[in-house]
Amino acid sequence: MAEVERSNFRQIEALNQRGGRTLSIVDVMRAGTITPEAAGFLLWRVAHGASFLTGAVPGGAGKSTLLADLLAMLPPGERIVTTPDDRAVTQALRETPRNGRCYLCHEVGSGHWYGYLWGTTVGRFLQLAEDGGRVAACLHADDPVQMREILLSPTLGVTREAFGKVGILLFMAFDRSAFSGSRVVDSIWAADGEGEHCLAYKREGTLRESEWVRELASEAPRPALEACQAFMARLAEGSAHLSEAVREETVAFYERET
Repeated sequence: MAEVERSNFRQIEALNQRGGRTLSIVDVMRAGTITPEAAGFLLWRVAHGASFLTGAVPGGAGKSTLLADLLAMLPPGERIVTTPDDRAVTQALRETPRNGRCYLCHEVGSGHWYGYLWGTTVGRFLQLAEDGGRVAACLHADDPVQMREILLSPTLGVTREAFGKVGILLFMAFDRSAFSGSRVVDSIWAADGEGEHCLAYKREGTLRESEWVRELASEAPRPALEACQAFMARLAEGSAHLSEAVREETVAFYERET
């Protein structure tokens, strides 16, 4: 395993605050949390440089798990750089260009845990997506309206332009009435290139169902998008499900397709 892959794996594992192993995208597909079609769409967007934010108001809904799974879709060689505080963000802003860097905030929140950012540091954190970089984080929001209101508040200082450039917004839902809780990806929104986000996928029916309807015409060439979706379908049906093995399959996919 290359040094950057080992480093990235440590950064991803640090997101796991609940113990046990980090669930891979294969685990969550098999659990019905997300469909291979939707996972393939996410892979295509990540492969083409999208920054991403995951959201859910309730704790334990799975937003950190999906954040980790999106990080595991990064192109080979791209390094995850965790920015745990304002000092780290300031240092990262001095680095230009930022190509090959994915800057990670564990959560946009006022807690004092490792990797949490709050205040105007958040606005500066999103600036790291400029000059070739990308950003990744999660926060307590159930839809783009809530997420926008939180991030664009004077407290955090995110600009409309910076928020509009975030390529993927992904929202989780959590049904606490289920026996052990039922976590699903409720919706995925994609930046439209004009400062807004359009609905790309929406879960239909109850929380236990996993049928999706695509409502956004993708700009991806059909063969490229379909290759990503077919890859995710093969992963869901294959034997690999531990994070390291799934990452190896993903790297091999990138090498075949590029």
